Amino acid sequence: MKRKSKQLLTCAIFLALMAVFACLWALPASAQDIVRFGGEIQVPEGEQVKSTVVLFGPTHIDGEVWEGVVNIFGPAEVNGIAESVVVVGGSAAINGTAQDVVVVGGSATISGQVGDLVVVGGSLHLDSTAQINGDLVVIGGSLDRDSGAVIRGDVVNMTLKQVLSGQLGEWFRGYPFHRHFFASFWWRLGNLFMLAIVLVIVSILFPGATIRSSDELAAHPLQSFLWGILIALLAVPTTILLFITILGIPLAGLLWLALACTYYLGYTGLSSLVGSKILTAFGSKQPDLFLTTLTGIVTIGLITWLPWIGFVIGVLLKTTALGAAAVSLINSRRQA
Repeated sequence: MKRKSKQLLTCAIFLALMAVFACLWALPASAQDIVRFGGEIQVPEGEQVKSTVVLFGPTHIDGEVWEGVVNIFGPAEVNGIAESVVVVGGSAAINGTAQDVVVVGGSATISGQVGDLVVVGGSLHLDSTAQINGDLVVIGGSLDRDSGAVIRGDVVNMTLKQVLSGQLGEWFRGYPFHRHFFASFWWRLGNLFMLAIVLVIVSILFPGATIRSSDELAAHPLQSFLWGILIALLAVPTTILLFITILGIPLAGLLWLALACTYYLGYTGLSSLVGSKILTAFGSKQPDLFLTTLTGIVTIGLITWLPWIGFVIGVLLKTTALGAAAVSLINSRRQA
C-alpha cells in the first residue's frame, strides 16, 4: 500500500475511533445523547441531538446530530446533518451532510455532501449529486461513481488483492527488519520489552494465580477459548448499558479494570506455559516461573510479528488466555 493511502486510512480510522469514544464517554452527560441496544433511533426533522449510538438496530437521521452517529451491526441513513458517521457491519446512506464518514464491513451510498470518506471491506456508490469535499479511500471493496459526482480530494481505491500483495511484498523484502533504524521495528521491540517486564512482575507478585491460569490453559484450551470469546463479546454492550446511568459510570471503569487485570494474568499464564514447554524441551527440569514467563512472552511476541498469520495467532492465544484466567479466578473463589 502506498504511503499516501496508509496515511489517509490511518487518519480517517483515528477520527472514527475518536468519534466512537467521544460518543460513549458522553452518554450520561445530557438528554441530548441517545443510546439503543437492539432498537431503533430516529431523529426527526427540526430536532437536534448531541450524539447517537445504536447496536444491532437501524439509525434514521432527518434532523441534526452535533457530534457522532455510531451504528454497529445495523444500517444508518442520514438525510439531515451529522458531524461524523461511523458504521461497522452495516450499510450507510448519506443523503444529507456529514463531515466524516467511515464504513467498515458494509456498503455505502452517497448522494449528499461528505468531508472525508473511508470504506473498508465494502462497496461504495456515488450518485450524480454526491460531493466529496475531502479525501476518498476505498480498501478491499468496489467503487461505483455516477457521472456528475464530485471528489475534491485525493482518491485511493485498492482491492483486497492489491492490499495483500503489497503487504506480503513488503514483508518478503525484509519487513520489519530490512533497516535496523526502521521505526516500526523499534516500536514493536519497545512494546515487547515493556510487556515482558509487566508479565514478569505479575508472575513474581502472583505466582499462584499465574500457575492456576497456566494449568487451566493446558487442561481446557477449547473451554478457555469459548469463555474468552464470550467475555470479549459481552464487554462492549455491558459497558454501554452501564454508561446509560450516571451510577453505572464507576462500575464501567471497574469492569474494564477487572478485564485488564484478568487479561494480563491470562497472558502471564500463557507465557509461562509456552516458556515452560520450551525450556523443558531444552533440558531444564524445574525452571523458575519468571524465567518461563520471560521465555514465553518473547516467543509469543516474535510469532505475532509474522505477516497476517501472526496477528490471527496472537488474537486466538490472547482470547484463550483471557478465558483461562477468568475461569481460574472463578474456580479459586469457589474453593476459598
